[in-house]
Amino acid sequence: KFGPDHPKVAKALNGLAELLFLQGKYDDAKPLYERAIVIWEDIHGPDHPKVSTGRKYLAKLLKADGKDDEAKRQYDIAIATQEKILDPNSPNYASDLLDLAGLLKDQGYYDKAKPHYECALKLSEEKFGPDHPKVAKALNDLAFLLDLQGNYDQAKQLHERALRIRQENLGPNHPDVAESLNNLAQSLRHQAKYDEAKPLCERALKIR
Repeated sequence: KFGPDHPKVAKALNGLAELLFLQGKYDDAKPLYERAIVIWEDIHGPDHPKVSTGRKYLAKLLKADGKDDEAKRQYDIAIATQEKILDPNSPNYASDLLDLAGLLKDQGYYDKAKPHYECALKLSEEKFGPDHPKVAKALNDLAFLLDLQGNYDQAKQLHERALRIRQENLGPNHPDVAESLNNLAQSLRHQAKYDEAKPLCERALKIR
């Protein structure tokens, strides 16, 4: 219907690859991710968010498959692409910053990722107001990084704020609320506060 090099084909390839990846079928998923990247490069050029995202997915697969050197190469290319396309005048600047920060976090570059997360949060608050779901997303991502850095008290405050925003905007039974509940519970578990974490996990399970 569309031909072998259509964007819809690339999207379908990436979706099938993700399913195979989740099933642990890495050898089957890898060529599908690679073909999707080639299609997106042919359509958009190498310096495009879709290409960067495709490389991120491929890197995660390679890392899970124990191919750390190959994974690092894909992550580094994706990071370089994301840095190149950053435009402070773009309406998607905050989202692009979150994508770049996520790539840096996945590579363990926590100190480099943190200012990007903080900037994305500030921009989202300025653009949408302090209680918007997009602000909750930025809070969630920054809190997750703080957990990884061992800054549990600060992370907990951000998780709690993200949870409140999502509950108020999306209702108590939304999947994003379940995500925030789980993230807050995980932060509490890191501090051995199991009694506080348990009811949050139980509530998240009921939502899902």
